Amino acid sequence: MRRIRCLLFLALTCAAAPLLAADCTVANRDAVLALPLQVFDGDRDDGWRALVQRPGCTLETAELIADYRGRQPAATGDLPLIWREAHLRALSGQRDPASALMRQTYKPAQADMGGWNAYVDATIAFLDDDLPALQQARARLAALPPPPGRVVRDGKLQVGAEQVPWPPRLSVVDALVRCMYQPYALAYEACPTSSPY
Repeated sequence: MRRIRCLLFLALTCAAAPLLAADCTVANRDAVLALPLQVFDGDRDDGWRALVQRPGCTLETAELIADYRGRQPAATGDLPLIWREAHLRALSGQRDPASALMRQTYKPAQADMGGWNAYVDATIAFLDDDLPALQQARARLAALPPPPGRVVRDGKLQVGAEQVPWPPRLSVVDALVRCMYQPYALAYEACPTSSPY
C-alpha cells in the first residue's frame, strides 16, 4: 500500500510540474521591443529587467534581449546589451552562445582603462574550461595600473567621495578561478570564498 501511495504521489507531482513552471511571457512584447534603448536597458519596470526579476526567466530574458537587438538598429552593436545577453545565456548554461557573444564586446586597447578586455578573456576562459587562460587573464587584470593621477590604497580607488574596488571585477574573476569547472551560475552568484580544491 505504501508503494502505491508513493507512486501516486510521484505521478501527481510530475503531472503538476508544468503548472509550477515559471511564467515568462511578456504580455506587451511588441511594445517592449519598441522601447528606446535607454528604457529597455535601464528601467527596472520596463524592458528586460522586468522579466529577469521573475524566477526561472533567465533564458527567456536573454531571448528578449536578442529579439530587441535584432529589431532596434541602435541596439545591434550596443556592447553592454550584448554582454547582458551573453551573461544571461551563461547563467542558463548556454556556454558556447555566451562565449561567442562575449567575444563581440572587446573594447579597443586604448579605450580599455578599466581592464574590461581582461575580464572578458577571464570569463570566456571559464566558459571554455581553460584554467591556464583564466589564470593569465586574472594576472593581467590584477596588474592593471590605476588611472593616471589616482592612488590605490588597500585595494580601493578614491573616486569622488567614494572608494571603489581596484581593479574592477577582480573579485568576480577570483570567484571564477575558485569555482573552475563548476556551472557559471554557481561561480558567478554563489561561489564559496575558499577553494574547493
